[in-house]
Amino acid sequence: GVEPLDYGSASGEDLLYQSSDSLSENGFKESALRVVSYFKVSNPSTTLWGDNSNTTLFIGTPSTSGSFGTDFPTSLFGNASIRGYAPELIVFSRMLTPDERRKVESYLAVKYGITLKGSYLDSDGNLTWDMAENQAYHHRVTAVGTDMAGSLSQPLSATSYEESPVYAALKENGTYHDANPYNPSSASRLLVMGRENGNPMPDRGFTFWGDDDVALATYTSPTDSLWHVMKRTWMVKTNVPSKPDSTVARWTAQGLEVSRNGFTDNIIQEKAASGAYATTPALVGGGGAFEFTCPTSHPTFDVGFGSIGGSTCKYGFRFTNAGVVYPIINGAVSNSYIATDVDGTDISIRKEGKNIYLRVDGTGSATRTISLSDATDTDTNVGIIRTEGAESALNMAGLRTGGIDDVGYMAELSYDLTPDREFSDYCRKRTVMLIDPSGEGDFDINSNSNIRCSKPDMTRGKTIFRNILWDADGSGSDVFTFAYYDGISYDATPTPSSCENGVPRNDGYIDIGINIGTPVYSYVLSVDTVAGKVKGETIARGTFFGDTHRITNLAPGAYALSVSQGGGNEIYATGNALYTSYSHDTRTYLSGDISWTVNDTKSNYRVGLEPSLTDEITQYGFDVRGDKAHIITGGYTSLTKYVTIKPGDVLSVTVRNMQVTYKLNGQTVHHEYVWSLRAWRFCIKYGKGETHITDLTVNGTPVTSFTTRGNVQIETPKKCTTTMTVYVGSECDASMPNGTQARENHVGSSDRQADNSFISGEDEDFTVNGNGSTTGIYEAKLTQDKPAAATLMVFDVSGKLVVSRQMTGESVKQADFKVPASGVYVVKAISENGEHTRKISVK
Repeated sequence: GVEPLDYGSASGEDLLYQSSDSLSENGFKESALRVVSYFKVSNPSTTLWGDNSNTTLFIGTPSTSGSFGTDFPTSLFGNASIRGYAPELIVFSRMLTPDERRKVESYLAVKYGITLKGSYLDSDGNLTWDMAENQAYHHRVTAVGTDMAGSLSQPLSATSYEESPVYAALKENGTYHDANPYNPSSASRLLVMGRENGNPMPDRGFTFWGDDDVALATYTSPTDSLWHVMKRTWMVKTNVPSKPDSTVARWTAQGLEVSRNGFTDNIIQEKAASGAYATTPALVGGGGAFEFTCPTSHPTFDVGFGSIGGSTCKYGFRFTNAGVVYPIINGAVSNSYIATDVDGTDISIRKEGKNIYLRVDGTGSATRTISLSDATDTDTNVGIIRTEGAESALNMAGLRTGGIDDVGYMAELSYDLTPDREFSDYCRKRTVMLIDPSGEGDFDINSNSNIRCSKPDMTRGKTIFRNILWDADGSGSDVFTFAYYDGISYDATPTPSSCENGVPRNDGYIDIGINIGTPVYSYVLSVDTVAGKVKGETIARGTFFGDTHRITNLAPGAYALSVSQGGGNEIYATGNALYTSYSHDTRTYLSGDISWTVNDTKSNYRVGLEPSLTDEITQYGFDVRGDKAHIITGGYTSLTKYVTIKPGDVLSVTVRNMQVTYKLNGQTVHHEYVWSLRAWRFCIKYGKGETHITDLTVNGTPVTSFTTRGNVQIETPKKCTTTMTVYVGSECDASMPNGTQARENHVGSSDRQADNSFISGEDEDFTVNGNGSTTGIYEAKLTQDKPAAATLMVFDVSGKLVVSRQMTGESVKQADFKVPASGVYVVKAISENGEHTRKISVK
């Protein structure tokens, strides 16, 4: 902060809260004790008797390896004694000038998530966040950045000023998940943002963000009531515009096939063989990262780092086909394992500085960290994936790679911290980060800048957003918020009918692309205006499972296209080899059927029925293991009776007349007579991998009440139909329209009004006047109630420091300055009494 520590005054950084203070009690709890302090202490002196009179400064209790979870007890808020540790103390041999002090405070504020009562500077004094310009968003200011001269490397950040009830000063609300510094952020951090793992940031590159302090509640869009938009908005300011290069080849393979899908890659082996490998180009900046889901079935393979031109892993990890992980150090595989049962888990491998870190489902540790202290830079300057066994073919989908080119930023939103957990049921596919590149807070659902959420982290309660490209237009700022859509959103792209001898061939088609929705989808295409057809006549109808579908053989004309969602439950869950995670229906049945659609074949789970509310064994149903659905009868899984399944297949189990019938896509594949079965309940047990099934129904309707254990997310999609008019054109007649009827895409805007009073010169205590039209010299004057040292700083519009000097005088400080060229400049006077700002235009 700018002002000194005090004990409840109307100004300053408070150590104690008093009702007379200008800061609210909740505001005090949010910011205490995250302060930037500045003390002056006297030099030790020697007394007449030769004893030292030492200056003593108490800064809390010592930090230990267990201090990563903050040790501030709740008694702090009763104005009792303080127990805490100071993570960093900087000592100087002299008093600092105001600009020097602000540089140090900016360093500490960025590093520890502290909001200054002023602007932020880098180590050269350049302006990185202007409080005056961004006054409306100067709340919970946070940043990531690199400043080598200032010894700052901050790739990931969150504010320390968390709001009620998860005050950051409470130990239970520590920074790291499970109070483990090798883990990602905890659920008590509402918004965490930073560079994608391995994505380098240039020296003196900074990205700041702050919010407008509006409530986290939502409003419904005036143009589409199914859009629920958060009222709070954030401003992003950066001097590092995102410039991804889609032409960069992230992997070059021998014996493996690599296919690119946006910011991820699929690495597939057609036939099992040892010694197949893929390598990256040289890593930029020395860092690198790989993120993937370990396949449930795979050969022994290595993932890590090696040398340019090499084909083996020198430092990294070996994954055996049994799901056991061993570290690889200088090309040798260790005899000691560091993780087991990793099949189906999410793997993260990061090379940062002189260490390589492994996380399994978000959990890291010292034993899962490899030191590179004995490695040379050339030992780890490329990434490598290599098969070391031929037990099966390697199929690695959705591999994220960092350290090669600009892949942007990531963000995490703690959905459990939104009011009434409003976003929790929409964290999988329906939450969107709305971004306005203009910086005005005017949001458009069709903006290419918007980011749909990726796979959530259900353990930590986080909605994840990947590959955010801040300031892609180079304007220097963006405004963003969060929203979710409680319906179905799709695009329809028509292709005209071709022409033969001047006559349409009626081979036009419409491609449906789902933006937001939950399968299974149904559609109806009917006539609006088509030659030779009756208005309202149905041309095509059906269902589809994926995100795209094509309707073919269409004549030119206008059509009404209706697409619907709203079947059964959609379930995502992660389990383990013991199947201890589950979902149970809370009701019992005498007869009926269970039906669901297979979404993928990458996990193991059991779906079926249990004979009572206390029995924990699936007696009848399917034991799904990858692409095989084995029959369960009498509590036992048959290894010989199974059906092969694929995404989109429908499995069902029916109980009627003392019989259990098993079906695939409506065809009976097995049946059993069960004389003793009376009442039963529906159940799912989750094994390895992430289970994803959709359109789950019991007796034709979704299950309304579940008892669950483990990481399970269940959504019952709202029944919703969206209709649009689609025009199929004709190559025979260029005047016929081909497209869709325009829709309103604006979903809302911020109610915040920008405060630019500093531009118009309402700060009467600080004046800047030209000192003659020919000299180009300006005079700055600062009037203070309490005399204090002040620094005059002048910045160009990019924030670069062009003038810095100490102001002279007592109550009235003065300094003359000259700017190097015409243009607009920001002029600031900084002292411990506050910060004052003017803008000038030099012609």
